[in-house]
Amino acid sequence: MKQIIKNNLFYFSLYAIVWLLVLIWVLMHSKFEQMVFINQRNSLWADYFFQGATQLGEGWFFVAIILVYLFISYDKALMLTASLALSSLLSSSLKLSFDTLRPLSFFADKHVNWHFVEGLQINIHLSFPSGHTTTAFAIFTLLTIFLYNKKWSLLFLLLACLAGYSRCYLFQHFPEDVLAGSVIGTFSSLVVYVLINRMLENNPKEWHKRKLLSQKKILNQ
Repeated sequence: MKQIIKNNLFYFSLYAIVWLLVLIWVLMHSKFEQMVFINQRNSLWADYFFQGATQLGEGWFFVAIILVYLFISYDKALMLTASLALSSLLSSSLKLSFDTLRPLSFFADKHVNWHFVEGLQINIHLSFPSGHTTTAFAIFTLLTIFLYNKKWSLLFLLLACLAGYSRCYLFQHFPEDVLAGSVIGTFSSLVVYVLINRMLENNPKEWHKRKLLSQKKILNQ
């Protein structure tokens, strides 16, 4: 795992810096102060933008990435699938264990004119951790590891962070939920990549490096 982090040092270093800065901000402000700060900085264009950004943490987006990688390499598609399973399991288990209130219900006694995105359903339970953030960081951490051109790592981290911030902007989660989700997603992908790589090295199979198009070509011969 140390070698993977070393090979992707820019991504993980920048992620650690951003995570620590947000953590410090969270520790210095109450939940109410955090959500007022985020909620008051809204606009119509941001409503549309963050509704789109939050889709990066949806399960369908993860499945779409897996389907794309079936045409690139089966072993990478397997890693993505395993990461989706592990990160979802960890996130769901913690949600059910803590069963914390989301902002709307947490601040039910506060008389604040909160900004809500029109037509968006606001959830009230199972706040910690953020499942969307977990999914986004699981996806983009693996994509960063997969690609040889590490220049994409900055874009991937930015997309993951936007997905996380969108959960607070849309009044679905607290920043602490997003921080935890990012760790779970990143950790899940690192563990999956290490374990499956080790498994494939110890027990290599012909299909590991195949992909859908090459498989079709073999069947048609």
